[in-house]
Amino acid sequence: MTQEKLRRVVTAAVVAGTTLFVILLSVLIYQIATIAVYNKRIEKIEQENAALEESIENKEGDLEYYSSELGKFWLAMEHGFVLGQGK
Repeated sequence: MTQEKLRRVVTAAVVAGTTLFVILLSVLIYQIATIAVYNKRIEKIEQENAALEESIENKEGDLEYYSSELGKFWLAMEHGFVLGQGK
């Protein structure tokens, strides 16, 4: 193998290695960005889930109140189904 041929082979190997390195690095950066976006989405969904669970817990007291006779009476009065006493 002559010097010129050896130089071409080494140059081609360096170019191929550099190209491979750049491609792998760009894929790695893309994956990191994608993971960050998904983590933000997951965090947002978890916050919404916690807010909804808290809302459900708060509404359970209302359910108990409106299931009682007194709650039904006051709800009926608010909507005009029951007139005030003595009228």
